[in-house]
Amino acid sequence: MNQIITVNASQSYNINVSYDNLNDLVNFLKNSNFVRKIFIISDTTVCRLHLQTLLSYIEQTNFVYSVYCFEPGEQSKSKEVLFDIYDFLIENNADRKTPLLAFGGGVVGDIASFAASTFMRGIPLIHVPTTIVSQTDSSIGGKTAINHAKGKNLIGTFYQPNAVFIDTKFLDTLSDEEFFNAFSEIIKYGIIMDKQLFEFLETYIDDILKRNYKTITKIIYDCAKNKSIIIQKDEKELGLRAILNFGHTLGHAIEAFFEYKKYTHSQAVSIGEVFAAKLSYKLGLIDEKTFYRIKNLLEKFNLPTKIDKIEPIELINIMQHDKKSKGGILEFILTKGIGEAIIANDINNSLLTETIRELQ
Repeated sequence: MNQIITVNASQSYNINVSYDNLNDLVNFLKNSNFVRKIFIISDTTVCRLHLQTLLSYIEQTNFVYSVYCFEPGEQSKSKEVLFDIYDFLIENNADRKTPLLAFGGGVVGDIASFAASTFMRGIPLIHVPTTIVSQTDSSIGGKTAINHAKGKNLIGTFYQPNAVFIDTKFLDTLSDEEFFNAFSEIIKYGIIMDKQLFEFLETYIDDILKRNYKTITKIIYDCAKNKSIIIQKDEKELGLRAILNFGHTLGHAIEAFFEYKKYTHSQAVSIGEVFAAKLSYKLGLIDEKTFYRIKNLLEKFNLPTKIDKIEPIELINIMQHDKKSKGGILEFILTKGIGEAIIANDINNSLLTETIRELQ
């Protein structure tokens, strides 16, 4: 059964959630006023695994298509790949009514949507996300970005898509490691705003570990719904939306320290979430039991919860350059209990250092 979530933002759009069914994409294209040409941006892994499935739906419309695939991985979120995408669009005569379809995970979605937001000052954008992180988070809400040598996602825009089509069948080809690594982002929603989701994850852990598709589709829908609620209240991260960064301040620093090679984004976020929970405990915001509930749930998905033996000041310095830093003051998202988050920006470096050392 297809489920629809409507996002009312600067551009309103629907998120369509289904299993093994992209018929809503077919109907959307048939009823659109786009030029009958579509540009698909993806990576080589997604193209190899899923492109024929996507094209079988596109071919039910009267759209002609062109496909550009780049090498998978965070290193492709670069100005070089971005300009390759611009070249692809120019060479194939894209115009302002030609839709760009981002087909893949978070890296594909970030750079493809950045290209869509800037090419000819904006062209239509459609997301068909294929990973857990992109289906629950990055394809929803309009954030676009490429990386810079000084930090992750430092160059980007806010640009809402015209539609998002989530088919959880695409998740079937993920390895268990890829699949369960992403649960740090799902657990995040439980911690910051959805106590029922957190408890559902604890209760149905066996079904989740068996990758029961009905259970997984419910979780994906719940997370997409949670993200849409936040976007509608704070589209451009002027306040509430910042809570989605729970675990990301330290997580991004860990990714950057290891030059995006040792940890996936979700693994680094898992470490950052334990750090944020530990800070919350040390500040008296949560009790020890709540801290261990968070840590233990992450560990059930084989996610890392310890910080490497890195000098704390090195991580703190990297965090100072993060886009979430305001006037040189670090901003952390902490929790006051499962389902509730707060923004804190007055934490001194000595407490940060102490907390990092305790988790090493």
